[in-house]
Amino acid sequence: MDFILRLQCDDVLGAKIERETPTGLVTIATAVPLGESLEVHLLDSPANAGLEFLNGLRARDCGDLRRKLARPNIMVVMPDV
Repeated sequence: MDFILRLQCDDVLGAKIERETPTGLVTIATAVPLGESLEVHLLDSPANAGLEFLNGLRARDCGDLRRKLARPNIMVVMPDV
């Protein structure tokens, strides 16, 4: 596993995507509501290296976003709220 991402998401309010690093969690992106979907916007951070494909990613809802973030080298966790 190269990356572990934590997704805090609400279908109406949007999402925050954090990357787990040796020093803790770093926020790397947000997902904002755009019409009937969520659109991901990367933040300007060195922790984004290797995750550039996320920028502009669109999903129908939080579940769809979680599925689209996942890759063989990326594990996505959603904390219980």
